[in-house]
Amino acid sequence: MKKIFFALAAFLAFEHAAIAQTQQPGVCGTSLEDQLLMRELMPVDHTHTTASERSNAVQYVPIHFHLVADSDGNGRHKISRALDQMCDLNAAYEGNDMRFFLRPHNTYGLFDKSINNDNVYSNQSNTFTMNNRRLTNALNVYVTNIADSGNPNPIGIVLAYYSPTFDWVVSRKDQVNGSGNGTIPHEVGHFFSLPHTFFGWESAPFQPGSAGWPTAPAVSPGGVPTERMNGTNCSTAADGICDTPPDYNFGLLVANCQYNGGAKDPLGVTVDPMENNYMGYFSTCNYEFTPGQLAQVSTNLNSPARNYLDNTFTPAAETVVTPDDLLQLPASGDTVDAYNNVAFQWQAVAGATWYLFEIDINSSYTSPFSQEILTNDPTVTLTNLQANRTYFWRVRPFNEYYTCNSAKQRTFRTPATTSANDIAEISKWYVSPNPLGAGAARINVNASQGFDANLTVFDAVGRQVYRQNNLTFSAGETTVELPLDNAPNGMYFVVLDSAAGSSTRKLTVLR
Repeated sequence: MKKIFFALAAFLAFEHAAIAQTQQPGVCGTSLEDQLLMRELMPVDHTHTTASERSNAVQYVPIHFHLVADSDGNGRHKISRALDQMCDLNAAYEGNDMRFFLRPHNTYGLFDKSINNDNVYSNQSNTFTMNNRRLTNALNVYVTNIADSGNPNPIGIVLAYYSPTFDWVVSRKDQVNGSGNGTIPHEVGHFFSLPHTFFGWESAPFQPGSAGWPTAPAVSPGGVPTERMNGTNCSTAADGICDTPPDYNFGLLVANCQYNGGAKDPLGVTVDPMENNYMGYFSTCNYEFTPGQLAQVSTNLNSPARNYLDNTFTPAAETVVTPDDLLQLPASGDTVDAYNNVAFQWQAVAGATWYLFEIDINSSYTSPFSQEILTNDPTVTLTNLQANRTYFWRVRPFNEYYTCNSAKQRTFRTPATTSANDIAEISKWYVSPNPLGAGAARINVNASQGFDANLTVFDAVGRQVYRQNNLTFSAGETTVELPLDNAPNGMYFVVLDSAAGSSTRKLTVLR
């Protein structure tokens, strides 16, 4: 499908100051042609899109992120940034009684990380793969390195675009970050049929040197009637939404959130645009939608064309609170027993259905050794860490709807020693709660097949404080209580030993 690099999701500051003067502005690739096609595919009756007609019942909208890598599997965007973006997206649309939630794919999970393809990562010519991975009952967002909407002569760097032909959003990964920029809310606005506030002026912003300056022509360069300040043609000009004032793509001309350029409408009235509108081009504003825009979004959401988004989703909780003492093992700053068998444990959190576990050798989690694991269980065991390294690890609890809470972080160090004489039948085991406060501790053992073992607890100086012989562990999960109610505060070692080997976990008692 032909694309033109006209539109803008947000006019962003450039990453490198040294080239800021020569770099082009960031733009959105949803062209005037695309917006005309949107009107053809999903026409909106503007006479019935008022704020009062929006439903007061919350509507949950499914969304699915495809985190794309290159053909070698490199460059994939992080789940944590997509979670941040989800939080921002819900904030952008919260005035519309609609909330977005993460809908998992039956094959590829909560986030699709299966696409390793240069022709999706660096351009989107491989629409076969994209369509093959598309989740049919959700809004699909493909997070790539380059958003290539197809025009060989863009007037700016495309940050993202919505394709009405394929009904999906594509975004550069540097725009999926939850930093408050308007890129993803802007493209989702297109998804729900919102045009640019400057519709018709995509290819030629009105500025000094334009024909007729400072008075704008009655028809824009794109053939769309030019909107007047007095609102007399607001339902038939530009975006057709009467509470968005005229904007002739002024945001592409200024590097801030204030326009004082002196342009006049066709009647000679000085134009005062809404600089902080999500569907405009102004940069670093405190963006918002107007009631009329939100009403049009609702009209589109409730149209037959969006029936595939219908669902019966109810969130597990409206919020998820990360406790300060979320993390349990390893202890902060601890040196673990072996570098090739490290068990991590944290508290189960009310309302959380998922935990994002991340680990790396730097606190930014951006090194080649960075790992991220999505799990429903408050434990992870890693066998692929390096010896003699300091590691950072963090856990972020969330559910499909609420992703706004923060992670908790700790550090630990690996030794030079490996784990010896592990019990082969054990796939995972841990002690909980850890640290132990009031009440009894317990060990949870997940085994691939049954085995017998002895259970012993030693204090920090090697004295035996508890022992139970000849325990039978069945295949699957077995829980055994540790009666340590009278154990004083301190570090303990819990040891399982069988005829084939032994395995140790640390336990902290802190009452």
